[in-house]
Amino acid sequence: MQKKLLTKLIKSNLSEKKTVDELIDEFVNTQTGFAKEQLEEFLSSLFVYINKNYDELSHDVLLSIVGSKLTDLNISFDTKELDDIYKRVSIINSPSTKFEFDKTDLKAIEAMRKGFYWTTEKYNKQTQDLLKNTIEEVFKGELSRADVSSILKDKFEGIITKDEAYYRLVADNMISQAQSISRVNQGLKYGVEYYKADARIDSQTSDFCRWVNGRIVSAKHLKRQINNILDAKTIDEKKDAAPWQSKPIFGKLPENVGLAPYHGHCRTENIPVWINEDERVDSKTGKKYKVKNTKEYKDSKLTHIDKTGIEVKVKHKEYDKIVNIKHNLTEKQLVGALNDIKYKAPHAITGLHPNEHTRSVLLTNNNYVLVYENNELITCFPPSRKASKYFNDNAVINKVTDVDTGEVLERVKKWYEHLI
Repeated sequence: MQKKLLTKLIKSNLSEKKTVDELIDEFVNTQTGFAKEQLEEFLSSLFVYINKNYDELSHDVLLSIVGSKLTDLNISFDTKELDDIYKRVSIINSPSTKFEFDKTDLKAIEAMRKGFYWTTEKYNKQTQDLLKNTIEEVFKGELSRADVSSILKDKFEGIITKDEAYYRLVADNMISQAQSISRVNQGLKYGVEYYKADARIDSQTSDFCRWVNGRIVSAKHLKRQINNILDAKTIDEKKDAAPWQSKPIFGKLPENVGLAPYHGHCRTENIPVWINEDERVDSKTGKKYKVKNTKEYKDSKLTHIDKTGIEVKVKHKEYDKIVNIKHNLTEKQLVGALNDIKYKAPHAITGLHPNEHTRSVLLTNNNYVLVYENNELITCFPPSRKASKYFNDNAVINKVTDVDTGEVLERVKKWYEHLI
């Protein structure tokens, strides 16, 4: 008892010195290794039993016994450290150095434990079925014990490798979701009203995270989703409350989309932001206009939250082309276009422009055409009778979204089609 207690105290002291990321990585690795070890132990025992009895029992009898043994598969996670990890994450996320658990925090920890339990319960059943079908398939042929042993060994190794990745995915997703819940909940305690989806943009970034990067989401929206996640009674209800995303959402976010992570191994975070509204004077016309953003960026001439909720950056080079060199828009017209978006769609892959898979094309009510690359404005040009044609030619067919209604259209009607 004394030795174990001393070991625990030493481990606890060492954990206090680790960063949150180190603590999370350690937890994920520990869970992965713990679950893999259980599966290896189970499959090794099963393999030995089949190998020992393959020539002694009829296949039907052996399959029946093996089927009974499969019900003993019960992989589980060690969730004892969840309280400490959640507390450490919450302290980091809190605007204050003081942290106190509230009801949401306690429900979040309990939800993590339930999530691990529900996931492994479903996994155990699915793996039992997979093993049963695998063994039955192998037993169908007239094979020697040596052949059966060789085949089963390879198949079992494949299952272990595949499921190791699954365990890591489950643990990583559970911790990431708890981290997001903690960040939002801590912000709510200190009056944070908005959060921004902040994606890490590189070659590994998913399409959805490219589209959602810079999206401003209200704390109320996230709070409703969090409540649905924490109130889930089954794994399916939990998944419904925060389904993984693959396709961009250009219109209003549904109730169950907003809180990161958005998919497996997602690196996007919801960061707390404060929205500023700045009144400016157009240098060309002297007219006043308002810009809304969470901050100014040194690499951008203009940053503004558009009608769809994306905080759009307009870098110096692109700004000069739009306002001064090429399209001669006024500053007020540019901001007005960002406020007047009606349709948005992924950019078609034409081969004419780089990074088209990360671009979107937009059309305003007043027929201004805009092109985004991730959350950066590439161009904005004034209306013409060909604006809708340009939009239709460059938008992905069947993925045009009316940002007001969320309706997905095949294309935007041309001006004269509205008269028919």
